[in-house]
Amino acid sequence: LNPDLNPKYVNDKDMVLDIKVKTTSGDIIDIEMQNSTFSKSHYCRFWQYGTTLLASPKEKGKDYIETMHPVYQIIFIDDIDKDNLRLIDTYRSTNEEGLVEKYNYITRSYVQLPYINIIRKQKGLKRMTGIELALYIFKNEIDNDIIGLTEQGVINIMKKKLEKFNEEAKLRDMYYKRDLNRAANESEKQEIYEKGKIEGKIEGKAEGRIEGELKNTINFIEARYGIKDEEWISSLNEKQLKAIKKIIFKEDDYEKFKQRIDEINE
Repeated sequence: LNPDLNPKYVNDKDMVLDIKVKTTSGDIIDIEMQNSTFSKSHYCRFWQYGTTLLASPKEKGKDYIETMHPVYQIIFIDDIDKDNLRLIDTYRSTNEEGLVEKYNYITRSYVQLPYINIIRKQKGLKRMTGIELALYIFKNEIDNDIIGLTEQGVINIMKKKLEKFNEEAKLRDMYYKRDLNRAANESEKQEIYEKGKIEGKIEGKAEGRIEGELKNTINFIEARYGIKDEEWISSLNEKQLKAIKKIIFKEDDYEKFKQRIDEINE
């Protein structure tokens, strides 16, 4: 339904791509690629977008029930919900016994991309399924190990897609602009962190400086992971606080990030 990439996404710091598909049976499939982490605002937006698709204008002259078709949201996100450790986490309307509601019209699946690296460690590339290999490429791109799996049909498909992408000057240009924006976004977060440190020092008093640094660190971590963890951050020592800006860009998973910081001693 939207075959042309919208140039506005190039400057969007969160959304990478949004594709809407209508199947021959009339079902609506919405595919989103998210460079962000899970947050309450994102969950709310996913819900709102799904209901908007369901309530979109129907065909004139047809019965309302006849024009109703299920909506499937497939959300690729660069984060893992620690309460649902799985590659694809799917939700539908169910009752207390877990039975799916009759005529359920919205199905939402979160594809938690970082989890694919866990699967690779557990199974190895050669034992991964076609969909797992495709998702591994989405997360890590095509590397030398992937190129060697010529017997896997999905690998050949992805290679052809990459070759087609490289032939499209417009797509390449949009990708590079998007990549620059992502890098600029990360640099902006680090700049905010450094600015907060300077402002904290200018306050003059040690107590004021520490409070300024803590507040800035809390905001910085919230911007990176979408989590406001004031109690934990306030419990950190000076050495741990200094290590945050180095480790935060090396860990996509918040719990792993916390663990690395907690392991740092005086």
